Amino acid sequence: MKVKSINLMCMLVVVVLGLSLQACDQQASKSTNVEDQSTHTLASSKKLDDYSVSQYYENGYLKEESVEKLRKQQYFAKALTAYEFSLPIAAVQKWHRGFLAEAEYGDWLFYDNHAQKVPILTANQSTPYTLTYVDLTKSAYYIEIPAGRIGGLVLDIYQRPQADLGILGADEGRGGKYLLVGPTQTVPEGHDAEWVIKSNCNLVFLGTRIIGYNAAETAKLRRQHFVYPVDGAKDKQKYIAASQTPQWVGSQALGLQYWQDVYDVLKNEPVEDVNRLILTLVRDLGIQKSTGFIPNDEQKDILTAAAVQGEAVAMVNTFSKRSYKARHWPDRHWLYVLNQTRLDLKHADYYEAKEIASYTYEAFSTSKGMVLPTRNQGSKYLGVYIDQNEEWLDGTNLYEFIIPANAPAKDFWSIAIYNNKFRNLIDNKQGQAVVSSRSDLKVEQDGSVKVYVGPTAPEGYESNWVQSNVGEGFFAYLRLYGPTEAYYDKSWKMPDVRKVE
Repeated sequence: MKVKSINLMCMLVVVVLGLSLQACDQQASKSTNVEDQSTHTLASSKKLDDYSVSQYYENGYLKEESVEKLRKQQYFAKALTAYEFSLPIAAVQKWHRGFLAEAEYGDWLFYDNHAQKVPILTANQSTPYTLTYVDLTKSAYYIEIPAGRIGGLVLDIYQRPQADLGILGADEGRGGKYLLVGPTQTVPEGHDAEWVIKSNCNLVFLGTRIIGYNAAETAKLRRQHFVYPVDGAKDKQKYIAASQTPQWVGSQALGLQYWQDVYDVLKNEPVEDVNRLILTLVRDLGIQKSTGFIPNDEQKDILTAAAVQGEAVAMVNTFSKRSYKARHWPDRHWLYVLNQTRLDLKHADYYEAKEIASYTYEAFSTSKGMVLPTRNQGSKYLGVYIDQNEEWLDGTNLYEFIIPANAPAKDFWSIAIYNNKFRNLIDNKQGQAVVSSRSDLKVEQDGSVKVYVGPTAPEGYESNWVQSNVGEGFFAYLRLYGPTEAYYDKSWKMPDVRKVE
């Protein structure tokens, strides 16, 4: 494991030091005669003019005035790469700060309605959330959940699932008691948990979704959630309804605050694996675990610029028409929201950095049931950002989404609408951002459902409508809870989103 981590770090550091490699290429050309030895241009000529460093050289040496410029470019390139790797952390910390404004470690916060969920990155309004944070530097924790149709998860700072709880967890929906142990802790002797979760991080996010119950049943199941220190008592458990007027937003912080958030998490974590890589990339920019967050003015400028460009790159990977994301149906514009293939992000050939970065820029949390091809359990998400004419979805217009009959969801499906600036539930006068199969919908004669998104509802489709905000871009998620075989074999197909003229 250590060898793989070191190799990963070395490979990526070499990549971001592209300017140095280009200089090496110039020297290599002397011995291979690929290029005229006096020009210091790249072998691939005009196609790589943007990357040429020939203007920095004179008689084979770097010009004195070039040294400072190259140094800043190198630091900027490192910070830009660190931004991509740390996007999941920044999102975890943003919600962490919002959580601590309302609760303490181990308290369960309840999120039920639109107002409570508006801050959360691409939340689903139709599913009740029960969640908490714990700090494993203080103690190991017991986790108890009840039996039932509960989908739960335990996340680390990179939003990698440490374990699933509930239906796809070790308890398989029967409920039970888990022990959560931190990276520097040993498993306590004499514990009475049925299962042990060994976390690789100290800051841990815990959450469950209770699926398919009425309000009274959901409330009862929630009160059977417990999380408490191993030397504590569960009768002190607190349950808190999240604020109806939240003062935070879940999208990653901007500018220098982004790096402060990342540092505030990493300073309390072991220096290993990807943590070490990020800290290596920013060590020359006034951010070190041992010395603190102390960038000088020049370093602050570089970090701020990298955060600005880093967000733009994240938008390219997440929303762009040239995004790397794969289409679920080759002839449709519905894209996989979650493109990672490994729960730990460790592909045999690389670390799935862009996959988790693009996902956590727009969404929060992963689990076994979201990543792996589970049938009749878990959930699958598809996103759409453009209409049938490949134009961005614009709140000024009216759009039609058609969900054909027999949607491949054992539990239910939903269409959720998000604004593209903060990637959270659209905040409209209607107070509604989701239409789901559990709603009182108008259904067509062929069993299909038409969902409309626009400033006003078409007559007769008020129950199938989400109000958009004029002049505000948006995107949509199709969620399938309990995806069936028709999703995987693609025999069921969603049309593209149609702009209604």
